[in-house]
Amino acid sequence: MHINYLKWDGFKSGLQELINQIRQCMKMNNGGICIIKDVPINDDNVALLSIANAFNGTLLRDTRMPARAMEANCVIYRVEEDLLNTDEYAYSATNQHFPLHTDCAHFLYPPQLMMLLCCRPSSLNPEHGKTILTHVNDIVEKLTDEDRTNLTQLQFPWWQSRSIVRAPILSQDQQTNRWFVRFNQATLEREMNNDEFRNTSALQSFIKLLQSIETDPNNTITLTTGDLLIVHNQRILHGRTAFPSGSSRLLKRIRIRVPDL
Repeated sequence: MHINYLKWDGFKSGLQELINQIRQCMKMNNGGICIIKDVPINDDNVALLSIANAFNGTLLRDTRMPARAMEANCVIYRVEEDLLNTDEYAYSATNQHFPLHTDCAHFLYPPQLMMLLCCRPSSLNPEHGKTILTHVNDIVEKLTDEDRTNLTQLQFPWWQSRSIVRAPILSQDQQTNRWFVRFNQATLEREMNNDEFRNTSALQSFIKLLQSIETDPNNTITLTTGDLLIVHNQRILHGRTAFPSGSSRLLKRIRIRVPDL
């Protein structure tokens, strides 16, 4: 797993140069993960929003989550334990283990970038609530040819409400040969019937592979205060280990649609 570490140097050193370095990382075949150190965590979110807006993309508003969890006109979501949460699928609002996934798998066009600013790691034990990361390339190379083919051809149901979203878990750009992924196990458990979910062999193989990846300590990192994690949401799966309830762990998330990535 390759992580590109960068440093926030304030606005004086040129924000655009930082963005250019992130863009370059996101376009590399084995890239897609950046961590910017020492990003300010001020309540006004000036640094976080400045970085997000500098991509010249579309910042997605999250209107599904409760207003108490949102900042900056619903662009920033507070990823923290919410004792008032009643949504069984909202792992981000709990202290539970959050399996590897990509954000907005149920969107017709999922965002390319996902940003997480660590404001407070777990106060009870910083080793809890670790971030889990894996690159789609590392998954593809571990799949059998049959499973890889099925995961690129089967149209999985991601959303079946007013609009229908069906898409494969894996896809490959024929010009660049880059692999892309969309996946959220909880979404498929909700949208597929039990038999279909359990009996789709390629899907179950994919889930078991992710579970094995999650147990490898080489795929986990500990974010500290001021760390801004930026991942290519269509090439990197992310998750989180569990952490003690009441630990005050807080990350702030922004999702950005940047089509040229």
